[in-house]
Order: sequence, then structure tokens, then C-alpha cells
Amino acid sequence: MLVLTNPKDQNIELGKVTWLRDYKDALDQSGLTQKPVLLFFQEIPGCSTCVNYGRDVLSHPLMVEFIENEFVPLAIYNNRPGADQDILNLYQEPSWNNPVAHFVNENGQDIIPKLANNYHPLGMYNKLVETLTALGKPIPKYAQLLGDDLKMQYGYYKQTIYETPCFWSGETTLMQHPAIKYTEAGWINGLEVVKVFYDESIASVAELDSYAAQEGFFVIGNHQEYKIDKRPQYYLSKSPYKYLPLSKAQRARINLAIPYRRNPNGYLSPKQAGIFSEVSKGIGVAGKSKQYLEDVETSWGF
Repeated sequence: MLVLTNPKDQNIELGKVTWLRDYKDALDQSGLTQKPVLLFFQEIPGCSTCVNYGRDVLSHPLMVEFIENEFVPLAIYNNRPGADQDILNLYQEPSWNNPVAHFVNENGQDIIPKLANNYHPLGMYNKLVETLTALGKPIPKYAQLLGDDLKMQYGYYKQTIYETPCFWSGETTLMQHPAIKYTEAGWINGLEVVKVFYDESIASVAELDSYAAQEGFFVIGNHQEYKIDKRPQYYLSKSPYKYLPLSKAQRARINLAIPYRRNPNGYLSPKQAGIFSEVSKGIGVAGKSKQYLEDVETSWGF
């Protein structure tokens, strides 16, 4: 029988991921599933860095799903004797260390260089993507959008605001530009506007201004009075997807898909798809008509 941790009753240093605890079991599971092993060395209980890592990196619900769906997660405690110490020695990792992650195949061999001395959520995310890419495996759409969410959250994407004749159609029009990753309807001094987050490596603000002008929108100089509308992502808000816990990047993509009659389910994680199957039948919707607006990291119960 596999020995697994319980995310509802485990040290915060492990986040919300369900981890295997036996090295051989993890390699066997890798062979059976053809998934790489996320070999995570962590101090349990640990210092503030270890605690913050569990909370900030390993507890985002979509990060948890990405790890559990695409990898075999294995936790090795770096401050325990016995079997844990044996694995530390095997990989020449020091005891009582800050979090370190190896990404290994079914033979225990590193697929890519390990993750060490990087405690940022994007550090782990980028390594997960790098591992799957090295193996020629696809990155699920919800996981791709997680990358956009993390870049928004930590200030890697820029923001600007445009005046639109109608912010409902303004959101969907602006969202079609490849540089724009998130749109949000709002108001500035009675004007309907759309706030956007965009990837500057794809398009500059001058290029976005030109695109907006071509679509009949206007640049807003004063952003100080911006207020979000009570119902951003209008098309999503009129659909059963409003009952789901969604990230910002998912909200924007689903809001664009609905009026163009594209299936939004491709943007959902497996767990979100399961929730949608229930809410589309009216199950569990009471009091959750604005669930999609809440922070996915706190609204999604495990």
C-alpha cells in the first residue's frame, strides 16, 4: 500500500499537495504512469523559509493540481534519520536545508537541473514546465494559464486602461490581442473602461494603444479613479461558470469563449471540470452566484 501524506492534516511546509513518502514507490509509480517524479526535499517542521514555501508555492490550488496530475510527488524530509537520510545521501543533498526539488525519471535520474535557492512560485512553475517540455509532454491549458496568473500576481505583466463605448464588448475585443492576458470592466468618472494586463515581451503599450484605437477605443490618462464594475466578465457572469472558483486568467479566457460559442471547458482543470459538471445540473450553487470573482487561492476549499 502506498504511503501518502494528507493535505488536510499535514505540516504547512508541504503545502496542499498529496505526497508519496517512499522513494521506491515513487519510482514504481513513475514507471507505471510514465510521469516524472517531483522529488521534494523539505525540512519538517521547518524554518520560516520552509513554511513560506509551503504556503506561497505549494498551496495554490492550480499549482497543486498541476503537480498531482502531471507528476509523481515525493516528499523527503531533510531533517529525519533513516530512509529519508538515505535519499539525501543518494542525491548528495545536505541535511537541515531550505527547500530543494529534483525532477527525475523512473530510474531516479535528473531530467533537468534541480531547483535550489529559489523560493518564488514562478521558480517551481517554470521547472515543472521545463521538465514536461524536456520529455515532450504537453502543458495542460489550465497550467499554461497558471503561469499568466503568477506573472500578474507578482508584477511581471504591465497594466493599462482603455475607454470603450461598451465595456462588455470591450473586454472581448481587447482579449483577442495576443499580448493581453486579463481584462476587467470598470468605471472612471462615469466612463465605461476596461483594465488590461499585458505581456510587454509580446507588445508594447504603444502597440496596444494603436490596436485599441483601431477598434474604436480611447487611451485614458488618469487611472486613479478606476473602480471595478460589479459584474466584470459579463458573459461569464451570465453562465454556469460563475459558480466556479476561477483564476483571473481563466475568467478572461472563458469570458471570451462564451460569446464566440467556443467550449470553455478546455480552460478548466480536472477538478474544476468536475465542479462544473455538478453546478451545470444545479448542484451546490446556492449562494455562489459570484464565486468566480473571489480569489481562487482562498475561495477553493480543499
